[in-house]
Amino acid sequence: MHELTTFGICASCGLAMRSRGPGQFILMWIVLTLVLTQFMFMAGQATLNAAVRDSVEDHLRLTLDESYFGNAQNRTNDQQALQHMARELNDALQTLIVEHWYSPQRRCEIALLKLDDVDVGEGSVGTPIHFQLIRNLIERDVLLGLSCSRNWLLGAGAAALLALLFVVIWLSLPQPLSKLHRQWINYLLERGYSGAEAFGIVSQYDDAASLALSGAQLTCVEQLHDSGQRNFSSVLALVTDDRVAALQPAQIDWLLLGLRDDPEDLDKALALAVASDDVTIDLVSMTLNIHGIDVSMSRTPLFYYAWYALHRVLDEGWITNPASNRPDRVLGQELVDLMARFGGHGKAINDLERTGLKARTLDQNRSKIKDDIVAALGDKLAGNYLFETSKHADGIHTRYRLQVEPSRLTISPAL
Repeated sequence: MHELTTFGICASCGLAMRSRGPGQFILMWIVLTLVLTQFMFMAGQATLNAAVRDSVEDHLRLTLDESYFGNAQNRTNDQQALQHMARELNDALQTLIVEHWYSPQRRCEIALLKLDDVDVGEGSVGTPIHFQLIRNLIERDVLLGLSCSRNWLLGAGAAALLALLFVVIWLSLPQPLSKLHRQWINYLLERGYSGAEAFGIVSQYDDAASLALSGAQLTCVEQLHDSGQRNFSSVLALVTDDRVAALQPAQIDWLLLGLRDDPEDLDKALALAVASDDVTIDLVSMTLNIHGIDVSMSRTPLFYYAWYALHRVLDEGWITNPASNRPDRVLGQELVDLMARFGGHGKAINDLERTGLKARTLDQNRSKIKDDIVAALGDKLAGNYLFETSKHADGIHTRYRLQVEPSRLTISPAL
């Protein structure tokens, strides 16, 4: 019989999620240590059981005489001889396993306990090991008992070191790319970025959830990203800012407007995005402010805008264009009084006093108002502060009014 040495086998364990916090790192290390310790002892015990079984089976096949057994199952010819042979074998088995300092199992005891139906040995069963041996053309049951104690200090220590090694290696590996990571990399590749550039930008975001942009944020990306300038990294950092992510779709348009004027000042653009959506007309300083933005407008169009705003506050706001051949003197006088009070141009006042308010004059000033507001706010935002139209009750003439709700209009001084 040859000597056997106990040993353990260890395998790595997969982790479902990567965490980088110190507390989670320690937890992973402890869990992996416990798993590896248990696995080491189980694998070592299974290997030792198989080796003992093979060694004893080979020995009995060579030394166990068929004359000990009868010609039927559970029949023996010489029970005392079997028991004597088993005692000698059990004495020899105590030297079968050689212990080393690195053995996970210690103080192992082996005993041959049963041959066919004969109890041939005494001892702790521990781990039962069964196999069959053919004698007189009949399979005879053989039962071995293997009992070992565990070398906990060695097993746990080795498992702890191995677990630490696995965790360190795992943390040093690149973070696996999520579906969102791959989608953004493909987005950049389609826009002329190299693979290295795309991977370098997107892989900075370990948490894939931070790349799950809302529709408003995606609008921001499309408006601000310029592949020629390779500015995607800074754009992505901007749109994933928590303050930007919290904006409503309508506020994003104001944010983009603020960034258009000053791309480096996010705080200023955010202040504009969340500003009150009011329209303030100051006829003393002759200024127009829409949603916190000063709109440059010459004096006469501003008077007309204030006049439309005044009607929007005082009544429904509809003002009907006069017939092309019949100026409206009543409306003209309203404008004359407004302009005269706050320093309007003399020529504009004189024209209104002399001929009344013409449809052409209204059309021209609404056009100038539109040009100035679009220049300040852009086409998309400007529409909410311009004019809506409808047909007059006569079905012929067209009437106009500001789209701004009266509650959002402030005219100072109060008229």
